[in-house]
Amino acid sequence: MKAEMSVMLNVKDVDRSVRFYKSLGFDTRWETKGDDDHLDYAGVGIGDAVIALGRIPKDPRTMSKDYADWVGTPLGAGVMITVELDAVEEIYKLVKKAKVPIDSPLSERLYGTAFMINDPDGYVVRFLRPKGVFA
Repeated sequence: MKAEMSVMLNVKDVDRSVRFYKSLGFDTRWETKGDDDHLDYAGVGIGDAVIALGRIPKDPRTMSKDYADWVGTPLGAGVMITVELDAVEEIYKLVKKAKVPIDSPLSERLYGTAFMINDPDGYVVRFLRPKGVFA
């Protein structure tokens, strides 16, 4: 059975997040603008990996209580996204060129070659070329 997965991140500024991920080699898969001409939703991807981005409304009165509770928690808290790809070194070069702070530098680990960064909303993103039983 073939299965794929994507992730949806609530962010403060979708335009900023799209620019950030594009600087790391992602491309834009879709965009939806709001009434204010800023992006409400967008999808960015690299290979088959896709990250959907959704803007959190600034006015909590426009949100349902359930949604307000969900997006009211600190963004990025305890969330790590792993992007598996062969070209880890190429992405690492783009990260350095974009001057993105690196939380964990490129290194060989038990499970493969990896490094980690934080996106503008505090989500941890790990880029990994898995090896052995982890591949």
